[in-house]
Amino acid sequence: MFGKEFMKKIPDTHEMREFLKWNLGVRMARKLGAADPFYFFRRGAVGDYQEGRITMFNQGLFDESSVAKQRLGTKRELDDGRIYRYAGFTAAGITAGALVSKAAAPVDATVASADAALAVAGAREISVTIAGATANLYTDGFLIVTAGTNIGAMYKVRGNGATNGIGSGRAAFSLYDKIHTTWVAASTTVSAWQNSYKSLLINPAVADSEATTQECVMGMTVRAITASYYAWIQTRGLANLVLDVDAAAGGESNEMQIVQGTTSGRGAVIIPLETTFFWGTQIIGHTIESADLTDAEGNLVFLTIE
Repeated sequence: MFGKEFMKKIPDTHEMREFLKWNLGVRMARKLGAADPFYFFRRGAVGDYQEGRITMFNQGLFDESSVAKQRLGTKRELDDGRIYRYAGFTAAGITAGALVSKAAAPVDATVASADAALAVAGAREISVTIAGATANLYTDGFLIVTAGTNIGAMYKVRGNGATNGIGSGRAAFSLYDKIHTTWVAASTTVSAWQNSYKSLLINPAVADSEATTQECVMGMTVRAITASYYAWIQTRGLANLVLDVDAAAGGESNEMQIVQGTTSGRGAVIIPLETTFFWGTQIIGHTIESADLTDAEGNLVFLTIE
């Protein structure tokens, strides 16, 4: 069915091998006149551990890689409702079952007269006055208009040049979409955001709702991650999350909601009427059981990060 030269060019991944077996199985089923030609597909499209529709990915769900094999933020959904996102990590290893958040903060930028001359309605190639930009630092991130003309608009970045690349303190940006409205010098201000799934790190501990360390949780690791590697993180559905739990006897009986924990990377469970400790923080998910939770151990939960 496939020539040797063609086969040499196919990436040797679990999903690709499963796809080839599925393709061959469908052909055989049809040739044999099977009532359901997709029988083999329904038996296990993406591996022995589950059933699901065939979808092509370059990296296995529980694999890691030293180089990016998917676009950061790529969504992967299983037939049982679990959702994953592809992410990159900082130079620090992370264990499985840990919450992770972004490392880089946004950088404010302004629109000088020279920048405004380029940022006219319909343009995709623009520039801004910004500090610290390196080549393609903001690829697949966003420029959001924070104030002035075109406030509230958001543009995805295709790529960017370095600061001082086109002039003192200025950097060029290439956008996927056209600017809606001409930007005005000394009026339009923007903020540059790196891709939110780039350079993730373990979510910092949160002492209370006013903690300055509080960061938006982007997902949960499903395997141990090597420093500076790429892997899938889980954002929704049944998951095994390490929790901070009230260790007192019966103390967890009413704890159901999960928020950022008092230990880095963990989720903390709270009672529904808690109003003093984690009020206003991000809800990560809910526990499946309330009476069988164990502190500092993995527990079955339902993630609702997205």
